[in-house]
Amino acid sequence: MHTTTFDAHSSSVEFDFVKGHIAATMTLIHALIEQDLIDRDRLDSFFASFVSDLPHNRETLGLRLIIDQWRQGLRDGEAEEELKAKLFEVISGGRNN
Repeated sequence: MHTTTFDAHSSSVEFDFVKGHIAATMTLIHALIEQDLIDRDRLDSFFASFVSDLPHNRETLGLRLIIDQWRQGLRDGEAEEELKAKLFEVISGGRNN
């Protein structure tokens, strides 16, 4: 099936919208971690369950990778600033260096 320019543009806009929601949600989560309102281990367990419930296909690959990388930092005890930096780096499409 051929994708028209309009379809490609719509997909790009939708993808940017989803990335913005991910960034906003993760910012809220980091604020709750910094205030000691969320336990890292319980948060990791929640996201492990969430990722395991996602279909393992191409459509969810990016989301699963973002969450898995973030969870690794969470388990490794990385500072919130490092976790945030990695999250936004992945959302924005990778490192700029």
